[in-house]
Amino acid sequence: MSRRQAFTLFFLSFLFSSLVPRMLYADFQLMDAIEEFGERRFVKPFAPRLRAGPLRIHPSLRTQIEYDDNILLEEKDEREDVVYNIQPGAILELPIGTHQITAGYEADFEVFSKGRHSRQNDQNQNFFALADLRFPDWYVNVLERLSETSGRSGTTFTERIPRIDQSIHPKIGYRWKRLIIESGFRHSVRDFRRQVDDSLDFQIVEFTQVFYYDLFARLKALLEYQFAQIDYDDNFTRNGTFNQVRVGLEGEVYRNLTVRLKTGGQWRNYEEDAKSTFKSWVGEASAEYQARKNLKFQASFGREPIEATFGNVNYYTQHIFRLGAEYEFRPRWIAFSQFKYYTHHYAEPSQFGNIYAFRRDYHTSVRTGLRYLPREWFEIEMAYQFVQRDSNFPTLDYDNNRFSLSSTLSY
Repeated sequence: MSRRQAFTLFFLSFLFSSLVPRMLYADFQLMDAIEEFGERRFVKPFAPRLRAGPLRIHPSLRTQIEYDDNILLEEKDEREDVVYNIQPGAILELPIGTHQITAGYEADFEVFSKGRHSRQNDQNQNFFALADLRFPDWYVNVLERLSETSGRSGTTFTERIPRIDQSIHPKIGYRWKRLIIESGFRHSVRDFRRQVDDSLDFQIVEFTQVFYYDLFARLKALLEYQFAQIDYDDNFTRNGTFNQVRVGLEGEVYRNLTVRLKTGGQWRNYEEDAKSTFKSWVGEASAEYQARKNLKFQASFGREPIEATFGNVNYYTQHIFRLGAEYEFRPRWIAFSQFKYYTHHYAEPSQFGNIYAFRRDYHTSVRTGLRYLPREWFEIEMAYQFVQRDSNFPTLDYDNNRFSLSSTLSY
């Protein structure tokens, strides 16, 4: 298919998708329903239109048609295609007094137009279950997540690798006057579905203790300690532990300005002495400012080590910076723009092709577009996204342009 034919198909798909309720996205949207802020973790309230007794049912359908000029993210010989995504899903919500029990499921079907790219067609799924139990002086909160995917998100592979991610995260808290004492546990598993990747299967067990203190009605200070054990199923040399201490603020520091700040130190050690260790500062910060009723700004920054899947390197350090804005210039019409820049600095040198060096990647992403909400339960979006990776391993460089038309039907 020529470039002109691809754009023609994209334009016709644009017209068709405007008439059909749809939602389409290559990344899962289901978990966006969950709010987590301090000790609060709950599903955003929906206007219930479908009920079965006390059960509230929120079905959704998301569709997207996207022209992608580099579907394999290659440095050279880029391949273009028009990609179709369909994401049907539903959230079931059961309020019981002050308590909430919620479950959600979303499938993701990704289909490439060109027959020679049919091997890239994919089917993924995502599930969560949340129990939020609240009592006058204490609370119990449990979140279970399961994703079956082959996307690159969260990995450092240069190709799609099918995997299953699963985690359970219970926590319990007690309030005494202005102080909240919270204890948490998380067990996370990453299981690659191809035998050749089994050496990268791992699980993480974390224990967290947090103290929140109410400075004001909508602002908390916090002190957090975390201990974690990383265990690889078939590669004990990558096993390790880390201790982390952070302090921070969460809440509204000024009228219409909400911040989340956590910073401190992490000490990460691996069982094999020759492996690099991480002993440095970590942190995350985000701010959201509602400048006017129709104008919102967002910014965030983060620094942390992340388990790597490149060669024999244990981890890389990620620095990430985001900026975003939304402006409702007419009723139900929203212009938006999102900028993201992040770096990956690998802890050990590795061989790739003819180069032996510490890998360094620099990523830039810009996404901008228009969103139209003809009904409160229906949304249409048209967007352009540019993604670029610059690496000191030149064959890992790529540029990527995407034009998409998507819709969301959330009833």
